[in-house]
Amino acid sequence: MDESLAVVLREPGRIAVERIPIPVISGPSVRVEMRACGICGSDIRYYHGENPWSLHTLGRNVPCPPNMVLGHEISGIVKSSEGNRRVAILAYKGCGECVYCRVGQENLCGHMVHLGHSAGWDPMPYYPGGMAHTFEVWQGFDYDIPDSISFDAAVFLDGLAVAVHAVDQGGLGPGAKVGFVGLGPVGLLAAQVARAKSAGTVVGCDVDELPTRLAREVGLPDMAHGDSADLVSFVKGHNALKDGLDMIVDTVGSAETIQDSLSLLRKGGALVLLAVHEAAIPLRPTALSGERRIVTSANNRYEDFTEAIRLLSEGRVRVDPLVTHRLPLEDAAKAFELMADKLRNGVYKIVLHP
Repeated sequence: MDESLAVVLREPGRIAVERIPIPVISGPSVRVEMRACGICGSDIRYYHGENPWSLHTLGRNVPCPPNMVLGHEISGIVKSSEGNRRVAILAYKGCGECVYCRVGQENLCGHMVHLGHSAGWDPMPYYPGGMAHTFEVWQGFDYDIPDSISFDAAVFLDGLAVAVHAVDQGGLGPGAKVGFVGLGPVGLLAAQVARAKSAGTVVGCDVDELPTRLAREVGLPDMAHGDSADLVSFVKGHNALKDGLDMIVDTVGSAETIQDSLSLLRKGGALVLLAVHEAAIPLRPTALSGERRIVTSANNRYEDFTEAIRLLSEGRVRVDPLVTHRLPLEDAAKAFELMADKLRNGVYKIVLHP
């Protein structure tokens, strides 16, 4: 049986980097040699015993099984007799049969299987993921990428597809005034997507200085260093925004950020929640007066991944400044330690290399 070095989440709080049998995917599949794999915020949540996929998609926290290979932000090489293909991986596959898959809402499939997540798999000795020298993926979910997209840049395509879907969920129109609460990788990618889709004004905030600096580097200057209350002050003090924002994307999802965001929406505006938590929050129904609405955004559709590749290849979204750390796969435990205290360590995106 073929083996590969892999990053295995043995149980919450315990990571091992070891050689394991390559998990076999049933049905038509291809073998990928990983060239880059990003560490996502959801990987950290898995490490701490939370299941962000189930919270977003099923509405409950489903315990993860042991021995899950982490990693779903992946690029690599597929070798064949016709030569090597440079690919990015769409890391989940819907069942293809449920009501959601049949209408193009694969992102809501409750029976999906997912690389780097424990979702949907039958019991296995090791659950497949992209933090491995070699892994298998379903045939057709290895998307060709042009030479203009580096392997490191391609790890952002997973989050960029999520960002595309989130912006679409808010019903963005040309010239819209859009706000972003939280400028982590998905939030900052979504801000760039809004700009690429002809938003008129893009503002936002983050409690850390690093994301606001990176936002300026990718051409988004109107980002406040502060929390959602600071964003309220910024918007209300901006004459061009006095009538409110058309859409806000909230990647934090706390009671404070939701309440502050609703206070900034114009009539008919949409608050898109990208973070879902189990704790109850107080909410006055009058905060939704004037047809203001709250929508959630979960995962991404297949077609969003294709659009993400197009936006990145055309240079309409920039990601190169966002990689702050590059480490070999063998140092994954160190990488997770850096992520655990990312503010002090100046971490934004860590990319693992084989």
